[in-house]
Amino acid sequence: MTKFSIRTFYKNPKWTGQTATELEHLQSIIDLRRRRSEDLSKNRRKSEYQIGARIIINVSGVRFETLKTTLERYPQTLLGNIRRRSLFYDKKQDEYFFDRHRTCFESILYYYQSRGRLRRPEYVPLDTFLEEITFFELGSDALKQVRKDEDLEEATKVQLPQNRFYRHLWANLEYPQYSMTAKIINMCSILFILVSAIELAIETLPNYRVAYNSRCQQEGDGLLIDRNNTSTHRLCPPNFYSPLFIVQTVCIAFFTIEFFLRLISCPSYFGFIKSILNWVDFLAIVPYYITLIINLLGFYKEISSKTYFFLSLLRIFRFMRIFKLYRIFQHVKSLRVLACTLKESIPDFIILLSFLSISGFLFGAAVYFAENDVNEHVFDSIPKATYYGIITLTAVGYGDITPITPLGRCLACLAAIYGISIVSMLVSVLVDRYQRVYNRKRFLEDDYNENMIFNESSIRSHNHDEGLESQIDINKAFTGIEEVNDQIEEKENNDEPSGKVRFILGYLSDDDTDNDQDNNDNDESEFINKFTQELLQSKSNKYRLKCKDN
Repeated sequence: MTKFSIRTFYKNPKWTGQTATELEHLQSIIDLRRRRSEDLSKNRRKSEYQIGARIIINVSGVRFETLKTTLERYPQTLLGNIRRRSLFYDKKQDEYFFDRHRTCFESILYYYQSRGRLRRPEYVPLDTFLEEITFFELGSDALKQVRKDEDLEEATKVQLPQNRFYRHLWANLEYPQYSMTAKIINMCSILFILVSAIELAIETLPNYRVAYNSRCQQEGDGLLIDRNNTSTHRLCPPNFYSPLFIVQTVCIAFFTIEFFLRLISCPSYFGFIKSILNWVDFLAIVPYYITLIINLLGFYKEISSKTYFFLSLLRIFRFMRIFKLYRIFQHVKSLRVLACTLKESIPDFIILLSFLSISGFLFGAAVYFAENDVNEHVFDSIPKATYYGIITLTAVGYGDITPITPLGRCLACLAAIYGISIVSMLVSVLVDRYQRVYNRKRFLEDDYNENMIFNESSIRSHNHDEGLESQIDINKAFTGIEEVNDQIEEKENNDEPSGKVRFILGYLSDDDTDNDQDNNDNDESEFINKFTQELLQSKSNKYRLKCKDN
């Protein structure tokens, strides 16, 4: 009944006073029930924050207090699942004890409180934070957040050949961390690359070029260049007894053997051909063999212009050997960090170039109008003045163009100061980013062997099982509960564990705290044995059961 209905009863003269009294009594009952329901809802909300709904988590001596409902927001995690976290329950202290990283746990607990926001503490190493996330089983969503915030790349499984011999051969040639043999091969490869680059540089020295041309003229086999501009050309054959030619031959032989070993042992020919670095290796050795064949067959005495142009291109390709120095960059950590920093700073470089271009144009136009009347032969156009502005902004200052008017010199000073300020700001950003990337690379394991064996992510902790076992041993020392050797399996859908189950697992619920502690030892032993036999027949869970030795 509503108040409108009661007023209707009062206004209707047909209804007696007894009926009105009954309606008033009914309304009082409705109001009483409404007040009771409101009180119950308030008490229910308050009960969520009572002591029974709170739990204490001790992390290496620091106690954290939170609500059970907060942790149960993520039931698939270690703290959110009552059966999983019960392994770490200390009955004497009435708390959960974890011998883990305290600072990391603050972020992990905030992950539950904030409903899924996870941030790494500033002074915590990345690998430590990832291990804690994996230990507490926060799941893939938490790892995705860290991967996005830290700009991590997931390491995929390395593809290896099926043949055992080719597999070890490919690993030794491609991954220096694979074995000691791989490290020796890598060091030899870097040594030959450096020697080849030095030999190529020595060939361009003037003293060597003079001696080389003199020998060609004495032998009468032609010159290196076409002086008469005829349709045919003559080239000078190499000196097979020259020390530089011998060094070059040895280096090319090593590169050739290495290239073909990598070719025959590669796991995928398509992937090998698709690699740009493999084409660099190929172009570094091909010019030597083509030139050698031409000289051995005597084609060098008289060749056409097209062939001469082709051989000139081959001489340019010889400098591809210098690009083989990329192997040094691949295995020096600081250089890889620098490359990663530059890659992440591409947007900053684009912004810098935009600022410098616009500023150079503005300063150049200003200097042009300031110098046009007096220094017209120097600043004869705005594009030329823009060139001067960019050179001044970058603090290069060739000196080929200089202003002579007071206004032009003032503008030049302002441009120099402005350019230094812009560049210094970018340098500070690069230094900060380099330090961040270096710390990230430093704490992450760069182990090729594990990637070869497992298809694991680079952000996966490899110490989770060991940490779990050590944690269980610590809790066993606290609680005095011994571990059963047999592994017990429980059904996943068993949502009604009894109080004895919680006692056996080393966990006491709120209802169990009021139970009588003076039970019969024989009855308790029979119950435990019966419960253990029932659990041994199930097939789903993977957690170990702890029981009290009677």
